[in-house]
Amino acid sequence: MRTSSFSLRGRRTAGLIAGLAVVPVLALSACGSSSDSSGTTGGSAAASTAASTGATPAAAATTNANGVPSWCGDKAITLGIQDGGGLNAWSAASLAEVKKEAALCPNIKKQIVVNAGFDPQKGTSGIQSMIAQGANAIVIIPDSGVCAELPALRQAKQRGVSVATYAADACGKAGTDYVSYTDWNTVADGKAMTEWLAKQMGGKGNLMFLGGPAGNLVDQGSVQGMQEALKAFPDIKVLDNVSTKSWPVTNWDPATAQKVTASLLAKYPKVDGILDIYGADVSGELKAFKDAGRTIPAIATSQVNSLACTWEKAKGTPGEFDLATVSNRNWTGRLAVRSAVAAANGQDPGTGDLIALPLLEDSTNPDNPPKCYADKSPDYDPSNDMTEDQMDALVKSGT
Repeated sequence: MRTSSFSLRGRRTAGLIAGLAVVPVLALSACGSSSDSSGTTGGSAAASTAASTGATPAAAATTNANGVPSWCGDKAITLGIQDGGGLNAWSAASLAEVKKEAALCPNIKKQIVVNAGFDPQKGTSGIQSMIAQGANAIVIIPDSGVCAELPALRQAKQRGVSVATYAADACGKAGTDYVSYTDWNTVADGKAMTEWLAKQMGGKGNLMFLGGPAGNLVDQGSVQGMQEALKAFPDIKVLDNVSTKSWPVTNWDPATAQKVTASLLAKYPKVDGILDIYGADVSGELKAFKDAGRTIPAIATSQVNSLACTWEKAKGTPGEFDLATVSNRNWTGRLAVRSAVAAANGQDPGTGDLIALPLLEDSTNPDNPPKCYADKSPDYDPSNDMTEDQMDALVKSGT
């Protein structure tokens, strides 16, 4: 897959750049924006689908004499922003990244924010409402239901609205049904995380996989990657009959994750590794292990500051555990903004990227251990603080 030439620029710490040489990892989709439908003024199978279409370059990320990015163009834009979930901190961070990018373009005169709440009907009506309110560019995390929003996305395209999807596969074809799709490579992520876990497990033992809502495409890809990796480790057993169609469902909710984990621990006396794409869930899982008096095994997940702080506190104690994380990739929403607005201005937006990300943190690598940011919020992800040069380096290395 080729890298979009208008670039995925966000911000990131040196720890991520140090990890660029590490085995690539993939992506997940969590939930969407945390706000219900509102208007605000001013500038404030299937993860493989896009890969199979072949991504194409997009407009260059240059600025004019006034510092306005080239993708902003000259046309007045009403930007629609929709998230299929919109229930948690991940969603709030993703919305913040989209708004941050939109603020760079003075031609974005209005924003319309919609939260679908994992309700397919609400997801469809949200898209139709944004169109009715005059949105000529839309960025969306299409995960209100598996493929549920695709018909409405096609309607938007037929109405001349430029739609850029990110963080979840809409099941259509980028460049045909919508402008672009940008995400992590979930299959690659599942495979790389599993390979890391297998190494910590010594190539044998019981692996616990926990996923989000039933049937979601993110976990389908993650499970596929996990299964591919485990072909080389026949002595590792995945607990509870996990498949690409079924897994222990947490709904990306830490309280539910705690209950599900407690149930699994009651069934299985030995757990040697945990794979859960959503890092915020792990707090609930750790509590379940603690309540059951069980040893915490190696964990592979997405980065969340509270988890790194928990790891740091446990380091050197009997409760110490190994931890590897990848970025939460909230910053992919910034690329979606660029793509949608560029297309609305008649520029070539490209068709997006699926990006294989390196490990952000690895407790077994002394050069890249988990880091607790005591002055930041529990949900803080340092990958959202990349410089533009660091983001360029990341995207070029990961596609």
